[in-house]
Amino acid sequence: MVNNNLSSTLVISAMLFLIILTRISHELTSFALPDASLIIVFAAGLLFRDIKYLITLVIGIIFLDNFAIYSNGYNELSLFNISYVMHLAVYPMSWWFAQKLKLFDLLNFSTIILVVIFLSFSISYGSYFYLYDNPTNALGLLSYLLNNFTSYFLINGCYAALLYIILKLNTKLSPLTTETITSK
Repeated sequence: MVNNNLSSTLVISAMLFLIILTRISHELTSFALPDASLIIVFAAGLLFRDIKYLITLVIGIIFLDNFAIYSNGYNELSLFNISYVMHLAVYPMSWWFAQKLKLFDLLNFSTIILVVIFLSFSISYGSYFYLYDNPTNALGLLSYLLNNFTSYFLINGCYAALLYIILKLNTKLSPLTTETITSK
């Protein structure tokens, strides 16, 4: 956990920068990596107790999404729909699950992160399909979810593995970090 204000500001700033790098296009491009917002918010939930950090990240995501939509001319898209609100709900959920991680070992981390990824995918993609894209096609939902699950799972799984490795390396290099993460 990050305890002082300067460290907290630097860590949250770095997280917002990573969100910008990975969320600006949602796809791998020469400028942007695939979206890592879910795992970044999960990491923030591991590192911070205060809800103001979650609010900061979610507001940053909303502003960035708004910028990406209007700067790229996607005028038919809007952030003002129930589908987007449901999508935003995955971030507090991710934060909450990270806060519930009591013992930081591979089994517990893997279990929680798999639940987070699966629920986030179901909520985000399911709400988009039903509430924004095609609300009457029940059979199409299964096809839609199957077509998108592999890429969503692989991207978020890789980011989660990277997060686990970084946190484990950090605990080896800093005994104080070990105490704060394992004492949650």
